[in-house]
Amino acid sequence: MLALSMSEEEVENKILKGIEHLVCIAVVNSPHRVTISGDEKTIDEIQQVLSISYPNVFKACVHQKQIFNPICAQAKCYSSVIGDKINDNILVDGQYWWSNVRQAVRFYNAITSIIKDEVENVFLEISPHPFIATSIRECYELTNQQQSSPLILLTLKRKENEQITLLTSLVQLTTSSHVWQQYFHTRQVLPIKNHEEYFDNFSLYKFNLSSRWYESKDSSIQHLANRIPIHPLLDIRQLVDQRSATWKSLININLP
Repeated sequence: MLALSMSEEEVENKILKGIEHLVCIAVVNSPHRVTISGDEKTIDEIQQVLSISYPNVFKACVHQKQIFNPICAQAKCYSSVIGDKINDNILVDGQYWWSNVRQAVRFYNAITSIIKDEVENVFLEISPHPFIATSIRECYELTNQQQSSPLILLTLKRKENEQITLLTSLVQLTTSSHVWQQYFHTRQVLPIKNHEEYFDNFSLYKFNLSSRWYESKDSSIQHLANRIPIHPLLDIRQLVDQRSATWKSLININLP
């Protein structure tokens, strides 16, 4: 957004003419103070031009109208207020939010609707501590869905490191077949074979970070000699024969 010390009429006639699809008037604060918003690149160009004649030009990083243009809804929304999927016939108005605060939460009904609609069974619990994961699993068990148990990811867990919890959830998501099933179903990737054939059981233990560089004994000796070419007593190592160790040193016969 760009704050200008200009009238609304001046802005419309001198600035916005021809670029109404990119920039528009966002706020009229006073007869001679107007704020415009729109495409960031266009706003920067306007600021550079106006700063010569109008030094009181101020740019603020706030919302832009173009970002909030209405788009067609694609994601399904299941409400624990009505216990079902929200559609165009359900008004999400003041009464809805009052019911959300006042009446019983229909979480079980909402999860049941998700299971019946065969929505991808991956859940992310955003809470200070997981307490609905068990409820979700019980809902799947009661609806005979043991063969496709849900993947429940956590964001926080009491008395545990937050970063470790988040990274663990990320690893679970990455290695889960739920995600890859959806990937193969939505793309033409080897449709003949079963996607389960492309995955093996991932190890659940911590990776061993020990060195596993295998080489012969002679090669190991040579690398060590190259790393420490000078011995404090024997002096310079000579790599004439890899099977025998030879050093070259100067001896002063005049020393006592």
